[in-house]
Amino acid sequence: MFRRIFFWGLTAGILSAVASIIYKRIYEFAYEVTYAKIINIPVLVGANLIACLAAAIGFWACLRILRKKGEIIFNLIFSIGSFASVMLPISAKLPLDVQFPEMFPLLTVPMHFFPVIAWFTIRPLFANKLFVPAN
Repeated sequence: MFRRIFFWGLTAGILSAVASIIYKRIYEFAYEVTYAKIINIPVLVGANLIACLAAAIGFWACLRILRKKGEIIFNLIFSIGSFASVMLPISAKLPLDVQFPEMFPLLTVPMHFFPVIAWFTIRPLFANKLFVPAN
């Protein structure tokens, strides 16, 4: 079961990283701003992979500890965590040489929801029903 959950997290991480890169390119083209010193492709890929792999470990732990209610509790925690993580870009202190610092949260806030969206989007590929841990 852990292997399937791990690959679920890895796939979600890759999907959310690709979505973040595409969104960043569209945003920078549309508003003619760049935040390459702060957010670049390795940072986006790393952050999304870490978030989704941590989610996979958390999901597995919730299933082991909470049994049948584990998936519901995990989904609630993951969703609340995504909303709470929005405070990071809003409160970030940017370097003084960054142009248009007020537009930085507009770029990064939607990206905080990409891992949870990817996780829930590809769920049908990895689970046809609720996960129930074997006793």
